[in-house]
This record gives sequence, structure tokens and C-alpha cells, in this order.
Amino acid sequence: MSNTPTVVSLGLAGGQGKSTVALMLGRYLGKLGIPVLFVDADPQSSLTSFLGVKVEPNTPTLLEVLTQPEEKTRIIDAIASVPDGQIGERSISNANLFLIPADDGLESANYKLASSGLSLFILRNRLQPIINNFGVAIVDPPPERSHLAQTSLGAGDKWVIPAESNVKGVQSLLRTLELIKEFKPALPYGELLGVVPFRARWTGLHPTKATQSSIDTMRQLVKDELMLPHILESDVYKNAINYRVSPSDLGQVSLEYAIQILAQRLKPALLEKYAKLIPTETA
Repeated sequence: MSNTPTVVSLGLAGGQGKSTVALMLGRYLGKLGIPVLFVDADPQSSLTSFLGVKVEPNTPTLLEVLTQPEEKTRIIDAIASVPDGQIGERSISNANLFLIPADDGLESANYKLASSGLSLFILRNRLQPIINNFGVAIVDPPPERSHLAQTSLGAGDKWVIPAESNVKGVQSLLRTLELIKEFKPALPYGELLGVVPFRARWTGLHPTKATQSSIDTMRQLVKDELMLPHILESDVYKNAINYRVSPSDLGQVSLEYAIQILAQRLKPALLEKYAKLIPTETA
């Protein structure tokens, strides 16, 4: 079995911060020196776009990985290097980041997965031959109940749920918790790392009433220790995505606080040589 943890960012509604949390966690770990394998399991291919990876003709993507046997499509052939980011004339190294990309053709994988009695474990099984070449794998599934979402859930041994700090986010959290509860008996190795309130709005030194109410409701749905720090609504994240860098590269280290705490939650699952790279205290 793998010694490399696989983190899955889960959310059963669009706009919950699922791809943003997956992206920012991977970038943060990569900058620390930990090799990260991203897996874009969403047919919208947001993660592939955010990372600046172009899917080349005749190059396998996650679609081929899920629908073809290893002897026909080697998973190693589907792994792409992530290009460096750029801020003006300054280049930001992404040397530790790798991706199994997606494109809109991935939607058809749902039919193949539906016909398999073991769809929950297909992605996990396909990752096994190469997973130990990385310090962590991070999967970004689609924001819906689908076979792609289920095989992503089954691939992970660590799950994180981003949820908008509003009524829609609370409903998404409820549905995502129900999904985990439904499949948890078949996934005894899976563990929920925490819930990340996303796009929290503040006025001055205090959260808005709507944000505070939503976070309080989320806290009632999960244990206090599963609540992670919130991620503020900020254009810095959009700019970081556009430049293909981290908020800290734009001088906004404080906006990575929730990601730093999430990384600390993940630390005990990492191999020692990678765990020691994660600081005990946040910046």
C-alpha cells in the first residue's frame, strides 16, 4: 500500500472553493520542497487551466487513465510538469508540481465508471504504481454526485470540504457530509481533515452577520476540531490564480493562513522527510 497520502477537496456545489483550496494547498506544499501530484478529476478542467498545463494531442489525460488498462495507457505517460509562474519579470518555480490533466472529454468517463462494480476504487488503484514518487497527491473532483466524484472520494485517505460562508455553502456542506457518510463503510482508511469556510466577508474587524451565521451553522454540523480557519473573500486569490503563483508571492502571506493550518493537519500522514519541511508555526 502507498505511504503517500491522497487529499481530496470535496464539494457538491459549484463555487465552494474546492479547486482553489486544492490549488493553494499544492502550491504551498510544493514551495516547501514537497513533490505534489495534482489529479484533475473535474470535466470543467479548472485545475488544469489554473496550473497552466496545456493538454497536447495524443497525450493521455485522466480520461484514458480511468478507462484504459495500464498496459494500454501507462499512468506515468499522463503526468505533466507544471510550468513556472510569472510576475512581471520574476519567475516563480513550480518544479515540485505535477498534474494528471483533464479536458471536457472526461465527462464520458462516468459511463465507463458506471458500468464497473468497482468504480469507487478505480482511481485509487490506478494511482498505486506511481503514488510513492510524490510526497502528496491532491485530487479535484467535480462539484456533483457522479461516478467521477465517487472514484475521487475513494482515491483519498484525507478529505477536506471547502464551503462558502453563506446559505448555499451550508447546503453544500450538508450534501457532502451525506456523501461521505454513505460511502464511509467501504472506505475505512478515509479521514475528514476539516471544513474550510470560503469567501468569508468581513466589515472592519468583524465578520458580517451572514458570514458568522453560516460559520456557526457549519460548526454545529461538524466537531469544533474539524473547523479550519476561514478564507477571506479577496481578489488576491484571483490574481494569484491568473499569475499562477501563491498569495505569498504577491506579498499576502496572511491569506495563506487557512492553507498553512490545513498543511499542519496533513503533516502526521506525510513521510518524515516531507513532514519536517512543514513549519510548526504559521507565518
